[in-house]
Amino acid sequence: MDKNELVIIGDVIKSRRKFQASEWENFHNSIESINNNFLQSLTIPITIYSGDSFGAICRDMISAVEIILAIQEYQQHHRSRIVLIEDHISFGIDQKNFLTLEGPALWKSKNKLTFLKKNKMSFIADLKNELMTISINTITNLIISIRNDWGEIEWAIYKKYNSNTRQKDIAKELGISQQYVSKIVNKSRIKLVKSSENNLKSIIYGIYNYNH
Repeated sequence: MDKNELVIIGDVIKSRRKFQASEWENFHNSIESINNNFLQSLTIPITIYSGDSFGAICRDMISAVEIILAIQEYQQHHRSRIVLIEDHISFGIDQKNFLTLEGPALWKSKNKLTFLKKNKMSFIADLKNELMTISINTITNLIISIRNDWGEIEWAIYKKYNSNTRQKDIAKELGISQQYVSKIVNKSRIKLVKSSENNLKSIIYGIYNYNH
């Protein structure tokens, strides 16, 4: 039986409107940064094609979710719609070149991307395990929808925030008051986002271990 691959494809939302050169530079730089930071998580690195479209193959489900969330985090000047598909690659996987890939995973991904465009959605997953599909779709869309409203200060606090970090330390590092950090954490639901990310990873591990 052919091995299933985890394929990500996406494109920039409303990119046909004129982008400034600095925004396109950010788009390309963000993809390069993700590829560098998630090198061990990618079977085939994220490749930009057709101007604003991109695709990659991930090594495992946790890596796929982390990369999808990283795409939103790194591309703060624009938004992307993203599809995650688990299916076969018939040709090209050994060439390590996303542009040469052919097979059901790619065909299905393109159809799902069209579905996202028509329904004005940001993310959808189509996986072999139904419970995994439901879990990833529900929690990832929750996280993405909350983080879509964030600005630079929210992202800065999010990156430094964890259960072991004191808010006064974050405030000192960012040069703002502890009260302002607390206000942003609550208003932007950073605790909920962080716990949702951790819970999603636990669910993925649990489903995977149950089935193996």
